[in-house]
Order: sequence, then C-alpha cells, then structure tokens
Amino acid sequence: MILTNHGKSLQLRQTKPEDAPILLRAYQDDSFIRLYRSNNAELTEEELAKMLAERLEHQPTELGYIELMIEHKQHGPIGVAVLGDYTPLHQRAEYLIGLFEAQRRSIGYGTEATLLVLDLAFNHYKLHKIYTYVYGYNEDSETSTLKFGFKQEGILEDHHYLMKEKRFVNLYINGMTEERFRNTEQIRRYSQRLLGRDVTQVPQVIKLTEENELPLEAGKKFLEGWLASANQSDG
Repeated sequence: MILTNHGKSLQLRQTKPEDAPILLRAYQDDSFIRLYRSNNAELTEEELAKMLAERLEHQPTELGYIELMIEHKQHGPIGVAVLGDYTPLHQRAEYLIGLFEAQRRSIGYGTEATLLVLDLAFNHYKLHKIYTYVYGYNEDSETSTLKFGFKQEGILEDHHYLMKEKRFVNLYINGMTEERFRNTEQIRRYSQRLLGRDVTQVPQVIKLTEENELPLEAGKKFLEGWLASANQSDG
C-alpha cells in the first residue's frame, strides 16, 4: 500500500513515533485543535508515541485509518492529514486536514496537500467517495472547501458539542465522489500547477503482451551488446 506522495513543495508520509513531540505541540495549541479536531483526547508524549508505534504494526486498511504528516521540502513538518472511518463496503473515508501555523493556511499549502491526499484516495486506494466535516464557525475553511470542488451536502444543526466552550455548534458536511473528482476543472488545473501532473486522470497501467514483449533471443543480444559497451568504457 502506498503511504507517501509528493508535489512540487510538499510531501506526505505516514506519521511515526518520532513525530510525537510535533503532534503533541499542535494538539496543545487551542487555535489549531479548535479548527482541526476539537475535544481531542489529551495524551502525554509517551502515550502518543506508543499509539503511533502501534499503528505501524497494522495496515491502514485494518485500522480504517491513516494519518499523514505534511512536510514542506524546506521547512519540514507543517501539518497533518487523515483519511479515517474507512469502510470497504461503501468505499468511502472521512478526510481531515490541519496546518499547524496560521500563516501557512492561506498560501496554497492546504490545496496542494489536499490534492496529494485525493490522488492517494482515488487513484491508489480506489475509494468511491471522500467526505469532510467543517465546524460552523470555520467559514474560511468551508469557503475554501467548496471552492476546491467539494459539494456541500448539508448542515448538521447543533451536531457537535464543544467541551471547552460548553456549547453546541453546527457542522457542514461536504462530499467528493470519484466522478466529481475526475470532472472538476479546477482540480485538474490546481494539480497541474502545484503537483506537475493531472491527478484527475485514471492512471494508465501498461501490461506487456506477447506482441510487445522483447523476444528472448533479441533480449540476449541486447544484453550482450550492453555488456560489451560497458567493458569498453571501463577499459
């Protein structure tokens, strides 16, 4: 199972025990966790590292969950993304994303990271649908989600209770089906600009047939010629 992906400025990789200090710092930042995953369980660094190690002992398909560190190729870890609540029968998963620092949330990194996750989800994990919840007070995130190409499928009224604020809030629910993913023009344009490739296209797998396989004798002659050329170069 592919657990990494990369674009022009970002790369994704599965989180590991060594990431515990980075993640713990983010989870203890109220401005981050309030937008990413409120009511998050409070863990020590040791407990978090142990949990990350235990995840590595299983395939994400067994857990129905994969957490990916978002790394900038110069600045290092800048956020985290998750595909969770995966169900093989329905071929769907919930998508979460959070960038650690506020100044990085409005310069395209969220878009590039989302493209990388959707590339994995639809082109490699063969999912049928991705959905995401956005807190009702996070209007900027909801606007960006819809601009990207997700479809708002409804508003869940007073659906989530904020423990620290002691109040209920609405949730927006947004969906992205594979068909929508493959036919949304802005996703195609974003991916070509930010990843250098069009992720909306179904990956082509080239299989050798008897007609286009290199004949055995021709293969031997090619290898002999290549070795002779290499020996001459060494001499």
